[in-house]
Formats: sequence, C-alpha cells, structure tokens
Amino acid sequence: MENIKIIRDKSDLEGTCYVELSLGKYRGKHWEETSLFFEEETFGFIEMIFERNIPDYDHYSMNDADSESWYKVIAELKELEVLLKSATDFGEIVDKVGFVFGGTRDYFQNHFQLSKEQLQKMVSELAEWAEVNIVKHGHIAILGI
Repeated sequence: MENIKIIRDKSDLEGTCYVELSLGKYRGKHWEETSLFFEEETFGFIEMIFERNIPDYDHYSMNDADSESWYKVIAELKELEVLLKSATDFGEIVDKVGFVFGGTRDYFQNHFQLSKEQLQKMVSELAEWAEVNIVKHGHIAILGI
C-alpha cells in the first residue's frame, strides 16, 4: 500500500481504477482537471460515510450528491478527523474506517501511526475541499469504479 492521499494531478493516475469526485452533477465526462481522485483502496477507508449519506450510493456507478447529502458527509468526515487525531490504538478506529481488502487492514494495523496520520490529513483536505465546492456547485458527483 502506498501513501493514503488524494490524487489531484491526473498525470499521477495509472489505469482507470479510481473513484473520482467531480464538481457539479455528472455530465458524462471523466478525468476532469478540477476533480479529486482516490485509489479504490484509499477511498474504501471513507466509503461507508458516502454509503450512509448519499441515497442509492453505488460503488460502481455515477452518483450525483446534492448539498444536503454533502453536508452530512462533511460532518462525518470531520468527526472521523477528530477521532483519528486522538486515536492511540487501532482498536479505537477499526469500526469507523472501512477496509476494502484484508491486506489493507493488516497494513494499517501494522503501520498504525503513519496510516492514521495520512488518513487524517486526507480526510481533513477532503472536508475542506468539499465545503468550498459544494457551495459553489450545489452538487459533487462521486464517479465509482
């Protein structure tokens, strides 16, 4: 597992197995310059937040999410950020973070301090980005794998 991070530069993408957050409603376009990208494994850490707050969310589809849904997502991201800042043990976060692959869970647990710091930074950056852009665009689409 590489760094837990948001990918902002499309030139850093290898292949097409990414979750993309695209400004506005889905318009049939992918790989927008203004989008954020996440490796599937990385997005998996926070995907349960989207599943809880975006009606009919589908990992494999195009999901238009309005401001009401995004405000709920942002609130949960901020709660997770606080939890990650204070956590001293894997057991404190294991039920609050998703793991797509068993190996990811093992890596996170074995490299807890580094992984939680990287995830906390990613969550903080995403919440800030979403707060600014949901006001400007009204929707942010989650384009699944």
